[in-house]
Amino acid sequence: MNEAKTILEQIKYLKPTTVPTFALRSLQIVPGGYGEGDVLYGVPVPVLRKIAKKHRSASLEIYEQLLQQPLHEARYTALVLLNENFPKKPKKVLEIYLRNTKSVNNWDLVDISAPHIVGKFCLQTGNNDVILNLVDKKNLWDNRIAVVATLPLIKSGQFALTLQLCERFLHHTHPLIHKACGWMLREISKRDAESVLHFFRKHCEAPSVMREYALECVKRTRD
Repeated sequence: MNEAKTILEQIKYLKPTTVPTFALRSLQIVPGGYGEGDVLYGVPVPVLRKIAKKHRSASLEIYEQLLQQPLHEARYTALVLLNENFPKKPKKVLEIYLRNTKSVNNWDLVDISAPHIVGKFCLQTGNNDVILNLVDKKNLWDNRIAVVATLPLIKSGQFALTLQLCERFLHHTHPLIHKACGWMLREISKRDAESVLHFFRKHCEAPSVMREYALECVKRTRD
């Protein structure tokens, strides 16, 4: 049996009898939600990571097959495995990721993968073109990947690209982008609160959710 099919069978075997309602709501896999149409079994993340651990030696081709599956947990497992393989084969993993971003189509999938693949590649190469190319795409998930991928840069003390993207997305139509920007600004505020305060003084029109996410740490520090 193809190893991708084996992983799928293992996930299916461990699925609960009913999908937790909170999981469906969190990922908006509901009518009219941004995750509508996705397939979710409700297998917990720690269980998926245990499954992934058993298949660390599989080929990148197997992980790509898994990433292209309609099952949400299959895509999550594939991304965990691609993350682990990135240090050994960064360019090949990035290529697989970029040609399958349509499968990285919910916030949890973006958030567990974008920093570890796209972000680390940009940090290692000093070339941010991958992120900038995703910014230019008219797709919610490509845009979120771009923003969240700046996390390794922030941790290394590089804030300029994140601030540039947050400014670019001030008027984005989706709250998930505002939340992602707020999250990254909050990470900057842990290291340089004044630059984040300056950002909001300059952009008074910033969405409230972006501001709330970003200034959470600043408020705690001042209280």
